[in-house]
Amino acid sequence: MLNEERVILMTRMAAYEQREGKENNAINSYFRSDYVGFQVLKSIISATVVYLILVAAYVMYHFSDVLQDVYNTDVAATARKYLIYYIVLVAVYSVISYIIYSIRYGKMRKNMRAYYSCLKKLGRMYEKE
Repeated sequence: MLNEERVILMTRMAAYEQREGKENNAINSYFRSDYVGFQVLKSIISATVVYLILVAAYVMYHFSDVLQDVYNTDVAATARKYLIYYIVLVAVYSVISYIIYSIRYGKMRKNMRAYYSCLKKLGRMYEKE
């Protein structure tokens, strides 16, 4: 005979596995610091690529102005200015990434605890029979 409560619990668990379970299992294979650090590293690389694309687009759009400024301005001061822009961009992007991925990891741990709790409850249901 089917136990209605057990079927509902198993259905809820199967739905979780189909929706977020695969991604959460992948995240759960990391320690928090490893997961967040890896994601922040990927974000720094992405920010670097975006910055290089933006600088290249600016140089291409204002090419004649850039060529005139190369001879008229202090190259070291200009390079320092662009380096500061890069550092600010990477710092802001890294902090935002750290916050987002820390929250994401925390939600995953909460969901995994609930899932394991349901597994234990299901196991107790089978033991009662």
